[in-house]
Amino acid sequence: MSEVTQRTASLSDLKDVWGLLREAAAEIPFDLENEAAHESVLSELMACCTSGMSPIAVDGRAIVGALLARRDDFEWGFCNNAAIHVSYAAIAPNYKDNGLLKVLVTELKGRKVPVLVSVKSGNRLGLVDELKALGFTHECSAESGWGDLYKWQPSKAN
Repeated sequence: MSEVTQRTASLSDLKDVWGLLREAAAEIPFDLENEAAHESVLSELMACCTSGMSPIAVDGRAIVGALLARRDDFEWGFCNNAAIHVSYAAIAPNYKDNGLLKVLVTELKGRKVPVLVSVKSGNRLGLVDELKALGFTHECSAESGWGDLYKWQPSKAN
């Protein structure tokens, strides 16, 4: 295994990030069989890969971790707040327990703006525990059972 590096996703990463999402679909989770869900994830993936806000982890040429992030539309539109929203987090199965998730989330926190993370119902990535350990608080649960929203707020001193 070569050294894992980190960078921001771009449109040219779309195919490889999609491959990672498909590989980790059961952990995230999302439905690969439902065409509407499939299209929804692909649309979000494109928006996040072009947002300039999605950190990815790369081992050699393979993308082994990704936080699909973009500007939070609600916070931007209604609160004039430059918050980041993570809609999906994926780590390749062989890299799940090596701290990549913490590294990627910490990179977003380093931007010193609020970070919101959607955690889908049934998530098996350990995302909730990692978020809580990194100072995120539970904001709300979707009534539809879709998932939960967690938020980190930078301190005023930063």
